[in-house]
Amino acid sequence: MTAMTTPAETLTQLDIDAEDSKYLIRSPVEILFILRAVAQRNAMVALHFSNGNDFILTSILDIDSDAGELVMDYGDNQKLSQQALSEDKLVCTTVHDQVKVQFACNGLRKIRYNGKDAFGARLPDALLRVQRRENFRVATPETKPLKCIITLPPGHSPATAEVMLLDISCGGMAVVDHHPKVALDPGTTYPKCRLELPGIGTIAFAMRVQESFPHTLKNGLTCKRAGCEFISMPESMGAMVQRYIIQLERERNARLRA
Repeated sequence: MTAMTTPAETLTQLDIDAEDSKYLIRSPVEILFILRAVAQRNAMVALHFSNGNDFILTSILDIDSDAGELVMDYGDNQKLSQQALSEDKLVCTTVHDQVKVQFACNGLRKIRYNGKDAFGARLPDALLRVQRRENFRVATPETKPLKCIITLPPGHSPATAEVMLLDISCGGMAVVDHHPKVALDPGTTYPKCRLELPGIGTIAFAMRVQESFPHTLKNGLTCKRAGCEFISMPESMGAMVQRYIIQLERERNARLRA
């Protein structure tokens, strides 16, 4: 079997900066635990290549820890799959416990698995699991989910779209999107957004998409999950967000005591 990449090669492929290096996992046991959890949940994996300009949505089908191999779905786009096989630098992005996970995909090749085409690759010797918490976040209600109303650029019909919140902090929120007109791509800015905070009031703000990646809901449907930053939010509305977070925490604590 081909030798695994060195840590230095892995770092280069993931383009890890000094700040993110503390989130790098090198323990084989931890890496296998996370990848198996991703596989068991059938979570979507984005296989990026061409310097991040192209990607294939795939999933982990099997893991052979003894051989140091993982098997991934080949994907429906034959052209992109063939292109990925010719690339030297490939990075996989997925989600584990609502936290973004990245790892270099080395030794990618086409194989047969259960009678179908699949990707074979070497198990990564390092995995990046980034969970920044500059602001305290709380999960938003699942039974009556909050929806952010986004005003779309001129020319769109309808003029607004809704995205559902997963969590919220004083600095931003995580949302999932089923709306085809909303581009939740990193760097995208929406200057006119509003959000109704139950028991508090309505806030209006601008937001910037910081990161996005595929997300599998509990019902098995796949959508896009994005971390968004509040920008140009008035101080009074920031205080409303803080009051809402405190309210959610009080309700959660009351349920735990009941």
